[in-house]
Amino acid sequence: MILKIPLAVWFGMLTIILLFVTASLGVAVFKFHKNVFKYHKLFAMLTVGFAIIHLVLAVMLWFFGIVI
Repeated sequence: MILKIPLAVWFGMLTIILLFVTASLGVAVFKFHKNVFKYHKLFAMLTVGFAIIHLVLAVMLWFFGIVI
């Protein structure tokens, strides 16, 4: 817990921020023809990784009551 907030919440916030960054980079690639596709792929992989960590922590918290 950081500041009395479970890690699942922190990872959820980081995941949604990464999702918005990934979407913004995708829009920059396809609408504005910017050459940032490699960053879009990198942030997409980071988003999936953080989402998986968030899933595991949320399941532990919701179903088993384990607060980390």
